[in-house]
Amino acid sequence: MHISRRKFVQGVGALPLVLGLPRAARGSEPLVRHDLASPQGREMLAIYAGAVRKMQSRTGVSPLNWTWQWYTHFVSGATTKDDEIARIWGTNSNAMRRLAQDTWDTCQSHSGQDPNNFLPWHRMFVYYHERIVRRVSGRPDFTLPYWDYTSSDPAKRGVVPLEFRSPDDPVFGVLYRADRSELANSGQPIQSNNPGDPMKIGGPMGKKNYEMVGSDVGFCRSINSGIHGNIHVLVGNKTGMGSVPYAGCDPLFWVHHSNIDRMWASWNHNGGVNPVDAPWAQQSFVFGDADGRVSAPIRDFFECSTLGYAYDAYIPPPGGVTVPAATFAARKVRTERVARAQMAAELGARPVHVPLLPETGAQTVGPVLGLDAARPAQRTFLKLKDLHTWAQPEVLYHVYLGPAHGGRIDNDSHVGFINFFDAEFHDHGHGAMGTALGANLYSFDVTDVLKKIARSGNPNGRQALLVTFVPGGTPTPGGKPLVGTIELVRE
Repeated sequence: MHISRRKFVQGVGALPLVLGLPRAARGSEPLVRHDLASPQGREMLAIYAGAVRKMQSRTGVSPLNWTWQWYTHFVSGATTKDDEIARIWGTNSNAMRRLAQDTWDTCQSHSGQDPNNFLPWHRMFVYYHERIVRRVSGRPDFTLPYWDYTSSDPAKRGVVPLEFRSPDDPVFGVLYRADRSELANSGQPIQSNNPGDPMKIGGPMGKKNYEMVGSDVGFCRSINSGIHGNIHVLVGNKTGMGSVPYAGCDPLFWVHHSNIDRMWASWNHNGGVNPVDAPWAQQSFVFGDADGRVSAPIRDFFECSTLGYAYDAYIPPPGGVTVPAATFAARKVRTERVARAQMAAELGARPVHVPLLPETGAQTVGPVLGLDAARPAQRTFLKLKDLHTWAQPEVLYHVYLGPAHGGRIDNDSHVGFINFFDAEFHDHGHGAMGTALGANLYSFDVTDVLKKIARSGNPNGRQALLVTFVPGGTPTPGGKPLVGTIELVRE
């Protein structure tokens, strides 16, 4: 679909701007974001590459500068926000310095903020970035294309597009970064070293709730800690996409987050409902826009249609079943912790086995720890909390659950993947680490895994289970990734 300049100007004329936020008028035609592998997407990507080149060479510090866009997400790990502001403006107080103070390092939710902010903050970030590219490129019809890395097409699934790995190309060379994984920059599927498929998103797309309810993390957190973090870790190293302070410097970041936004839009398209009245949705954020300072509350960014854009294709619901409408009334979920690990799991280059033992006073009421034979409708979750790493290990870790003895590491015992993208204390120079971690919680529904153990007849799962962590490749030395809390809960 090509949108003419005349139609775009007509549409914008019908969209009054309030602090840079358009309100779609009835009958106006939305701008469409395209798969970058399509002819329309490639056309937009060429415009984007030209804008990136201009933004990187732009003198002065403003939202139209590439470094500003990068620093809005998170300032380089080689310095600090305060040091950078002092270096650029000294002791001078002016509007641009105040804007930097209010916008830089505001990425949500990688440093302990409300985890529900993740999707809307990044939608705001991409939206205003898109407007800036329109200004810099002189193309008001520009839309940011998306990288469809979960495509069922094996030529696209997990493969970094050629345009981002061609350093000598006169048009697209500016999109190349050396600080990516070997798989990423060689055009191989980035998930190649992993058993299973880290590109699967059927679980998140089938979530009923946006927010966490009980031990079910909900849509937002499952996207954030799952496919979102997996892509970062599998693409970049610790000075690139793989680490929060450097991620925004890579142009691939933006087409990745355009696709994350498309996942959210698809979940809504399939029936998922956003909690617009939630207290956290009233929070406002400041951004640098093409026209200067803008501020808007999260709730204004819950629907693409009100922002004047759409996608060329949406991700269908798993199994073709529409997501049931969630109920946002306060719900009390009775959670019973039935087992936990007695120590943290210190991960490395080899498999690590951690026993899960029954909680004091807890009784095993089924053939396997965690199952209640009298309550077959109950669900059991393996919860991994308090993740931490001193440096990105640059791999995913696979999680398996089996009986204490005699179990096998195979597809039947595979629980899922974890990454440490949100789990790093960031060194902002001076050898001083930050004090906040992201909301790095994993909660896997392991009910079916436990039932498979029960059907196997192995009696060693009744009084104890074994959690095994296996790296999907060779981790970078020195990170010392750790899972601080491991527990089994029943709801």
